[in-house]
Amino acid sequence: MKTRCIVSLLSLLWVGVSAQPTPSLEERLEALEQRVQTLAKENTELKQQLGWKETKAPVLPQPAGKESKLVIGGFLQGQAEFGHAADPRWAGIRNRFFFRRARLYVAGSFAEDFAFKAGLDLQGNTLGASTGNLARANEIYLNWRRYPFANVRFGQLKPAYGSEALASDTQILTVERSLANDRLTDGRQLAAGIAGDLFDRKLSYLVIVANGNGANVSANDNAKFQKSARLTWVPVATARDRLTLGIDGLWSEDVNLAKLDLGLPGNLFTGSRQMAGADLAWNHGRFDFSAEWLHGTFRPLAALPAASFAAEGWQATAAWYVIPGKLRAVVRAEAFDPNTAVGGNTIRTRTLGLNYYVKGEDIKLMLDYLNGDGSGATTAGSRLLTRLQLIF
Repeated sequence: MKTRCIVSLLSLLWVGVSAQPTPSLEERLEALEQRVQTLAKENTELKQQLGWKETKAPVLPQPAGKESKLVIGGFLQGQAEFGHAADPRWAGIRNRFFFRRARLYVAGSFAEDFAFKAGLDLQGNTLGASTGNLARANEIYLNWRRYPFANVRFGQLKPAYGSEALASDTQILTVERSLANDRLTDGRQLAAGIAGDLFDRKLSYLVIVANGNGANVSANDNAKFQKSARLTWVPVATARDRLTLGIDGLWSEDVNLAKLDLGLPGNLFTGSRQMAGADLAWNHGRFDFSAEWLHGTFRPLAALPAASFAAEGWQATAAWYVIPGKLRAVVRAEAFDPNTAVGGNTIRTRTLGLNYYVKGEDIKLMLDYLNGDGSGATTAGSRLLTRLQLIF
């Protein structure tokens, strides 16, 4: 009985297979030809993406380690400036051409949730009239990103203070950041940090512990570390509207830290400081608005210009896409007070700008007209800034 059932089942299977139509030789050749054409098209597209234009294959970088991803990139920001000093950053600087930033980096990641980046700045990253700029390390880090709520990073990092300072150099709306940001926030330095997103990315945090004495300095200026923290909340996030609120702070004890335009002897600060900030950003379709307030309390060891003084500043920036995705108009108002106990020393600047996106942020033209007034002739005037940005 069992043998008869097996024979019947095999017979049914044979009938089912026999019922399937067998492709003819012409049909099989046609299908093969279509497949070859598809592969040829994909091969051509891949060559174009790799920049393969000659009969000889290009030389491509190969990972030396066991990383699963390796990226080489960078960006250039070439500038031309004309006019007077809109604020102290341009005091004594004439009309000029220069590269504001010229950076190269290598980045990659491992399947084990580790990532890395090592970048060089070839142009010194300064507005000053410097000469003989040498390549130096910029953004360098090792990152462990196993958990979205606890992203651990070690390297040359920005402190967790100042929304405008933390924004990417390639995505800010104006050619330069505000004067208050430049004078009250700190640049990259060797540090360790942890960041994370909570509650479906509604709440984010960033905590940084750093040496506290600037970029490319492997020593600590004293036995203490600089500490900074930032908290960001997104109460509104829809297809058309996004509202972001942030607060942050920085605490440090410094030795001979360069701090300009605060009335310090030699522009060097030794003592303790406590910094605080608050900011918001609102995106509504083609309209963007951001504002930030920064405040710092300085206690110089030498009691100059005072045993304790406060400095603060703010900026408010609005941007509108005149032509969606192509042309953007920008308006900014800002102020910086290096010592709130002294009257008549506030520096105010207004900015009118246009950004033209040839290919998004990858190819961008920027034009800013700055008009400033301050406490002296060297910090009052108008200046035209232009920039061509290429990201590769």
